[in-house]
Amino acid sequence: MPTLTTLTQTFARAVLIIPGSLFLVYGAMCWYNPEMPAEYSGLWVAHQDGMAELAAMYGGLQLCLGSIIFLSGILKGYLRPGLWLTMMCLGGLAAGRASVAFGDFDLTIQAVKGATDVAMSSDFTAYTWYAVIFESVFAVLAGLCLLDKSNAN
Repeated sequence: MPTLTTLTQTFARAVLIIPGSLFLVYGAMCWYNPEMPAEYSGLWVAHQDGMAELAAMYGGLQLCLGSIIFLSGILKGYLRPGLWLTMMCLGGLAAGRASVAFGDFDLTIQAVKGATDVAMSSDFTAYTWYAVIFESVFAVLAGLCLLDKSNAN
């Protein structure tokens, strides 16, 4: 039967391998087709320099970051550095994205005669909200894994 240390290290490795593989695949797709992230995120590219920038930032950078995070979950000795990288990078992405998304979020609560009505609206699409959730969840999970000193591999 596996020990608790083995289970926590396996979980920590999954916390790296899952987002690492998603960043790797998404980065490769964006490098191959820089128009794809522009369409998803609502960006308009006015010049070929913009396409090069999208290929570099959405393609090359995410491909590289995904590779590092993914390999940190596989290679011996890189578990904690990979968890730190994941927590900081995904946490930073989540904080930046959420600060804008929640700044535009409209929440109205009305209470009339014992009945409560809640209305929520936002101009952001599911792309933004799913990204905030994904980035936040994996940043928090990486942070929690760092609290466990047995994840030192």
